[in-house]
Amino acid sequence: MSVLTKVTWVWRLLFVLVGLFVGTKAHAASPDALEPLMLNEILADPQRDWNGDGVLNSRDDEWVEIVNVGISAVTLDDYLLAGADTSWRYGFSGGLAPGGVLVVYGSQSYAWENANGAPRFGLRLVNTGGTIGLWRVVNGDTLLVDSYTFQDHEADPDRSTGRFPDGAGSWRVFDALNVYTGSKLPLGTGCMPSPGHLFQCPTPIQVVTWGRLKARY
Repeated sequence: MSVLTKVTWVWRLLFVLVGLFVGTKAHAASPDALEPLMLNEILADPQRDWNGDGVLNSRDDEWVEIVNVGISAVTLDDYLLAGADTSWRYGFSGGLAPGGVLVVYGSQSYAWENANGAPRFGLRLVNTGGTIGLWRVVNGDTLLVDSYTFQDHEADPDRSTGRFPDGAGSWRVFDALNVYTGSKLPLGTGCMPSPGHLFQCPTPIQVVTWGRLKARY
């Protein structure tokens, strides 16, 4: 069993136990009933050719990554990305294996918008901070599956924000390409952004000065 799967099961068990304690319908929280897809990592201000097309483009090279924390493959056809204005920015298709991650670049978002008659802006991840949401179409209704609101310091050039560990952890800044030395949460890790891959920084580096430590507490 992978580390991601083990962590996922721990979180699911805690969810069920809490449901039993407060008297909720804990039977509805079985692994198959829980939503398996989550937002996993976001990069809003690209200064590199992240999508690998040979051209640096602030629209096309920003990206959002999702992860399947479930125990089964997921069909993605009913899932969409949207901003705070709930305008659709990308519609997924295909499938995602358990423990798998999938990245969507701004270029893919733009192409999807163009193909589906939507306003063509790409992912529109604002460099001063913003919100991205993962939605699912269920019986004709759209339900919010997961969302994240990132701040200005998270959206500085070539910094991504992601869950550490993948899928189950808290949000951290991956700032190896542009070190964050401030005290706002989430803090930096010294790790590289990892679009389309599970997290590959087993020993995150966090340099904390006495001044930053006092600012936090």
